[in-house]
Amino acid sequence: MKASIMAVAATAAAVSAHAAETKGTNATEVAELPAVVVEASRTGRTASEMPSAVQVITADEIAASGAKDIPDLLEKKATSLDFAHLGAANPALTQVAPRGWGENGFGRLLVMVDGERLNSPDMTSPNFAQVDLGSVRRIEILRGSQNVLHGDVGSAGMINIVTDSADYGNHGRVELHGGSWGTIGGGASLRGGFEDSLTQYWMNGGWEHSDGYRHNSGYDIYSAGGGVRQNFDNGSYIRVSAFYNDSDSKMPGYLTRAQWKANPRKSDGYDDSYRRTTYGLNATAYGVVNEENAVKLTQTVSRRHLQSRGYGYWYTDYDIYSYQFTPEWINTATIGGFDNELIVGATYRYDRNDAANWGRSAYGYSRSKYDYDRQTMGFYAQDTLSLTETVALQFGARYERAWNKCTMASNDSRTSDLFAYDAAVLFNPVDDLKTFAKFSRFYRLPFIDEVAYASRDDLISPERGWRADAGFDWTFLEDFSLAGDAFVSRTKSEIFYNPLYEYLSGGWPVFGDNVNSPAPVMREGFDVRAAWEKEKVAGVSLAYSFVNAEFDGREYDGNDVPMVAESAVLLNGRVWLWDDCFVFGGYRYMSSRYSTSDFSNTADKLKGYGVFHVGAQYEPHYDCVKGLKFGFTVNNLFDKDYCDYSTYGTSYWPAAGRSVMFTVSYEW
Repeated sequence: MKASIMAVAATAAAVSAHAAETKGTNATEVAELPAVVVEASRTGRTASEMPSAVQVITADEIAASGAKDIPDLLEKKATSLDFAHLGAANPALTQVAPRGWGENGFGRLLVMVDGERLNSPDMTSPNFAQVDLGSVRRIEILRGSQNVLHGDVGSAGMINIVTDSADYGNHGRVELHGGSWGTIGGGASLRGGFEDSLTQYWMNGGWEHSDGYRHNSGYDIYSAGGGVRQNFDNGSYIRVSAFYNDSDSKMPGYLTRAQWKANPRKSDGYDDSYRRTTYGLNATAYGVVNEENAVKLTQTVSRRHLQSRGYGYWYTDYDIYSYQFTPEWINTATIGGFDNELIVGATYRYDRNDAANWGRSAYGYSRSKYDYDRQTMGFYAQDTLSLTETVALQFGARYERAWNKCTMASNDSRTSDLFAYDAAVLFNPVDDLKTFAKFSRFYRLPFIDEVAYASRDDLISPERGWRADAGFDWTFLEDFSLAGDAFVSRTKSEIFYNPLYEYLSGGWPVFGDNVNSPAPVMREGFDVRAAWEKEKVAGVSLAYSFVNAEFDGREYDGNDVPMVAESAVLLNGRVWLWDDCFVFGGYRYMSSRYSTSDFSNTADKLKGYGVFHVGAQYEPHYDCVKGLKFGFTVNNLFDKDYCDYSTYGTSYWPAAGRSVMFTVSYEW
């Protein structure tokens, strides 16, 4: 089975690649536009200059997608990601993970917004509702390990969200939208600058209220952000930005299979809730020393306050404080006649979790309190050597030491030494064709609340593994793109949760614990994509993703990793009815998978499902209404009753049924 999978993957990598960017303009316009810089590269590289599978979703693509929030957009655009809707259509409770990583997969996907980590150091998934979609200028999706440059969390990939200003021109946007389940919201953004003083600015805000698809699944979300950047004549700059978000959500909880089939809009009857308030500050100073050298200093500080009520009686209240400082040196000296780019840096990060739990049930009153401190210090370097105009080599490495202390564990301290490195080759034989191969060693630290309980005396260990990637990206005949990549990966000490009295225990049964798997996990997969787009005429794209994830040894040897769907298909298209109006539609299919914690693969599978969406946009070009845009989108067109998250075949979280959203916006 594995041999045949890798043969298919290798063939796919040899004939296609995931498109780094869908062209939204005609051929003449493409030639005139500058290449899009991928900020996640840290050194201003474009997607064609990076030896990785990279997808860039531009502002034009975002505007034409009909999506109402970032998870909705990513579902419509990326087959390389998996989604779990624990709050039905609530973006604050939607989990996004790299394909193939199953439960808690979001812990292997680094998410950044204008330099700030959206990831929480605890087991809470990134809150994509923190960013209003209308304020986003670009989203970058990188597959494969990003440990060397970005450290912990990005062991399987990265999403980088950009909202800041790209130039000095003033651009503004306001939007109102409303639709099913009492959903109403809006957003506004403004960006621009003053070229005489070399000052740029940006600000944005959004809000949304919904009663929710399921009982007790409503939410209220408020977000705001902005910043200023002062540029200098020699290329130096100082940049300061701030962010705020308040997401107040009801929690519908799980249903039994019988309850789900009888009424997917039902909740489990508890009046559960969850509120997360986040705010912070980023500051960056970039100094050009001379033509070959520059230094960069980045600092971020944030606070996350979380309050929740579960099962009608159990309360949680905790604060997470985070600080990170990253100095870097960038050198672009020519070595032996070859162009070279070297980046050397260090990272210090501190996270602290102050948590308290309490409640009263039939068993009496109980209360617990614990503190968790983590400090990490890392050093890294990455060098890119251009041997010719078409061939480049890249090498990088990171060493990181992590100090962990948790007052909940008997053996309350652990120090971990972690290493990551990668080596890659990039070959661009002709214009608009990129091929690459890359090998990476990666790691991931446990979440700060993946801690010991009564059944264990020690903190769990970090995950470690390796990954090999190969692929290419080709744009040809002006309007066509063909792309794809393949990978194989092996992870040791992968962390899973077991709610039952049995598991990969190595001879010692445990109950309700997060533990390291004694058996490694093998993953093999590939992504392929083909697209055609003719401006003001029509466009279509088709993508397919395959992943096989299995335990390699011990009692579950050969079993599938829970919550991993082998196949995903994504079809999108649009047709222009006239110059001011187009209609669009799409289809997303996910194959079946085993439930969370079903390591023996014996419980009922979550069935595969396919969901359609359609919509239209109208943007009149009459002078009196220029800048206005009207749109509507119907998600889950045929009201498919499906579920994309369950636990051990007994607990189900239904996804949302059919919904309609109307939008009106004005841009200038």
